[in-house]
Amino acid sequence: MSNWFQEHPIFTIIGHTALVATTTIVFTTFVLDENKINFYKAQSESATAQINNEKAVAEQYKAKISVLESDITALRSDNERYLKWLGQDPKSFPSLEQEIKNLNAKLKDAALASIAKSSNDSKSNTSPITSPAEASPLPYQFSSEFLRGSSFVDPKTRATIGVSDISPKFTATGVLSIPGKGNLDLSGVKPGSSWSFSENGINYKLTLEGVNWINNTLKASVVEMPASK
Repeated sequence: MSNWFQEHPIFTIIGHTALVATTTIVFTTFVLDENKINFYKAQSESATAQINNEKAVAEQYKAKISVLESDITALRSDNERYLKWLGQDPKSFPSLEQEIKNLNAKLKDAALASIAKSSNDSKSNTSPITSPAEASPLPYQFSSEFLRGSSFVDPKTRATIGVSDISPKFTATGVLSIPGKGNLDLSGVKPGSSWSFSENGINYKLTLEGVNWINNTLKASVVEMPASK
């Protein structure tokens, strides 16, 4: 009876089927695991390549900015040297401009002297004649450019803007110091931003007029505001 079980073909078929099924399961599991590994490996390599590409682009932009800053510095140096040379030439525009300013100053002094003399010689009881500049002085104003890492300081009111960083969106980060308000931190300040303050009973407005990320320059101004009635 035992020989019948051992020699019967059905047991051979069952054993063969079990062996094939086991082999198939093992092979399928191995192939699927290997495919998963290859898939995740491909994703990792793709992400690494993208990061490296972005780093390369960032380095290119840094190099371009560095070159632009160097060119701007060289141009400024050349411009200052040329202006100095032109200022020494009597027929150049800077020299002529300075000569015109000197002549205007002399004419103004002569006009004031003439008015003062006429006032002294007059025997009428009218009030002394004053020049338009004395009657209604022009409002105070001061503007200047400055670089990132430096400050704009108004010589009259001592209002100050110090900028430590400029973003590619042309906004500034730094510190503002105005009379009566102390120091104020600035973050993401756009060109055209302004702050009002008073000094010695006079109202002023401090304005950030320009922010240039390309050459790291800024411009600010302080203007005297008309007194409120």
